[in-house]
Amino acid sequence: MSPDAPVSLVLPCGAIGLVGGWLTADVLEMDELVPRFLLAGVTPIVAALLGHYLTPRIGGVWGDGSMAFGAGDAPADGLPWVDAPGKWTRRGPFVAGVLALWAIVVAGVVNGMTIGLVAGPAGMIIGAAFGAVFALPFVPALAAVLSAANRVGRARAGSIVALSDRRAVWAATAAVIAVALQLGSGLAGAAAPDLGRLVAAMGFAVVAGLCALDAMELARVLKLPRERSGAGDEVAERIAEEIEAGATGVMAAGDDGAASSAARVGGKGTGERIDLGLGDEVHVEVVRPTHAYRGAQQIARVVRGNRERAVAALRAGLMRGAGALAIGAALWGEVWK
Repeated sequence: MSPDAPVSLVLPCGAIGLVGGWLTADVLEMDELVPRFLLAGVTPIVAALLGHYLTPRIGGVWGDGSMAFGAGDAPADGLPWVDAPGKWTRRGPFVAGVLALWAIVVAGVVNGMTIGLVAGPAGMIIGAAFGAVFALPFVPALAAVLSAANRVGRARAGSIVALSDRRAVWAATAAVIAVALQLGSGLAGAAAPDLGRLVAAMGFAVVAGLCALDAMELARVLKLPRERSGAGDEVAERIAEEIEAGATGVMAAGDDGAASSAARVGGKGTGERIDLGLGDEVHVEVVRPTHAYRGAQQIARVVRGNRERAVAALRAGLMRGAGALAIGAALWGEVWK
């Protein structure tokens, strides 16, 4: 299987832009509806365009900047990010971060000039300056989302880790919006503080739900044996070797591919197929027939990937989600004081 495709950042960035534009109007204490809705209308459009621009440029590495390579997959020159799906990610974490920062500031300038267009050339110049300044609060917000998006592509498409990484992008988006609205509801110029608190609560509920899904997947992976059932069993060993020899084709082919591999080495059936996403090891569990007429051994489960690396990735995601919920809990009481 190929690495997972990047998550589109159009909707995450657009949603953050909508909330950011509204909160900017609160900071500026805009009482008139026209400039407020102009700011809240243009900002998400520019932010969505920024997300479209960033989508193919970010993705494919661990949070520490290293690629999630399988055994023997490390690049020859030793740079762990050179084969990442993201165009900027391939150039290294520092360059990718600088380019992302540049893109955010440029988007802020464009946003300010677009809004200032209603006041003519002078308004565009002033708007560009304000746009650059007010782009700075978007940097940590978008950095959280881009950090999550940067991990998409490190695992095989459709695997347990890949699906968790895709959910993390939406969890980061929901957490950023929730925290921003919690803080914004305490502003003196807040236009709808109660609505902000309600949306913030919904955002943290989304984060909690996605964390629960990750927790269930982690429990599922932890139940997998560290070694295949009946380690040393000749049929299990031969099935694993057969699948490893053509792992990408067999796992992608599904039941037919696994069944043909099993049949060639004396196994029967396909069993449960689990792709952890990280690593190319194949573990096969077989069940010996217990009926009177003994036949071919049944395949109970075929697991592809490294269990320890998958557990580490899922635990890290849970820790990030728990951190976001802890921040929300700490801020919740302060907002209501």
